[in-house]
Amino acid sequence: MSDTALVNLATVGSDELQAMPVAVFTSALESMSGDAIARFRRMRKLSATHRQALEKFLVEHPDKRPGQQDASDSKGDKKSSPKKARSSETGIVMEGLLRLIAWWEGMDTDDVARAKGVARRKKKKKTKKVKAPVAIQSKTIAQPAAAATAPAAAPEAPVLGRIDIIQKLWGEGFSLPGGPEFAVKLVRPLAFEKDGLYLDLAPGLGGAMRAVAKTFGVTVKGLETDAQLAAAGHEMSVQAGVAATAPVLTRPDGFSADDFAPEGQYAAIFMRETLFAVEDRAAMLALVGRALRDGGSLMFTDFVLARDEIDDDMLVVWQNAEAAPVFPWTEAKYRETLEAQHYKIDRIDDLTAEYLPLIHAGWRHFHDCLQNAKLPPETAAMLMREGNAWLARSRALETGMLRLLHVHALRQPAGIETGTPTEEERGMETELVDAAT
Repeated sequence: MSDTALVNLATVGSDELQAMPVAVFTSALESMSGDAIARFRRMRKLSATHRQALEKFLVEHPDKRPGQQDASDSKGDKKSSPKKARSSETGIVMEGLLRLIAWWEGMDTDDVARAKGVARRKKKKKTKKVKAPVAIQSKTIAQPAAAATAPAAAPEAPVLGRIDIIQKLWGEGFSLPGGPEFAVKLVRPLAFEKDGLYLDLAPGLGGAMRAVAKTFGVTVKGLETDAQLAAAGHEMSVQAGVAATAPVLTRPDGFSADDFAPEGQYAAIFMRETLFAVEDRAAMLALVGRALRDGGSLMFTDFVLARDEIDDDMLVVWQNAEAAPVFPWTEAKYRETLEAQHYKIDRIDDLTAEYLPLIHAGWRHFHDCLQNAKLPPETAAMLMREGNAWLARSRALETGMLRLLHVHALRQPAGIETGTPTEEERGMETELVDAAT
């Protein structure tokens, strides 16, 4: 940590932050904007020493207080006012993205633009001024050499939509961190059978199921409730020539009992980072259990709480940042429910430490691609929401109050190892299945 200029307070771990010398801490604050410092102070727990150092820093640097930097820039920086007065719609979108990166990295927006080599609005306007003298072009219109050199402008950057953005983050054909290697690693403990039935619930763009189908030579059917992701994912399977072995089917109204037919025949069912947003989790697990054959595998990853209560500020921020309501369980709750529904738990692994770098790698890759992208305003707004959600997830995971668990459970016949169910248990399972269907 000798090179203080490289310290990013927004992403350092809690232990590293607690052990950080005051001189390094103060130096790192100098590279952050006022709004970034405000978010940092609100979302991170500081020691008394660091809190005092932060307050002293803000007294000595009043321009770093929230909202002050933009105000001072508009008064003292003559370059900033023309940008605002003459910004185009595309320029506004790029500014929004630069602010997203600055928030993610805990840096000033100008510093991010320079580091990424992104031309801000002023440079775009200069390009338009160069094209402006139409009279000069009209004078030389009869000269072939001049006419040939006139359109020598750089090719326009491609316009990125939602599907493009998702793939820029997580890789071609993927809508979650990790890529094909991580996807295959999750299911490698299974004993795949060439003729076995395999189902992936909420596969997104289907990259993971295509990797599994190709690696193990099996057919995996995907059911996706997001119609846009499903359509794009299935087209990717068609283009890859695996539509028969890795189809992505649209289920915009949710899953039904028919989706799991034939009952009791599936060798394995997969889910990734999906169950935490399912309110009636027990009913969903019961529905999946009915589809699995005896000894069939349920394998999923999910965000779980370290404690029963959401009593940490970072967890509250995470809940509010998710696009839909979340209903996270604890590991103990999963164990209790799975065992009650005649699953035998083979393994539960904590993948948090491995997952966090995958999140950060995806966003770093996207930052590198930003300078060659053009985004419509609606896509930029979506990206801001996506960035907010992933930032909140990673912060919550860093605290240890939220974890990513990898669960492998085997479906057992009633009465085997878990004990014969009572009449009350059978009635409860029937109610759960009815509720899910």
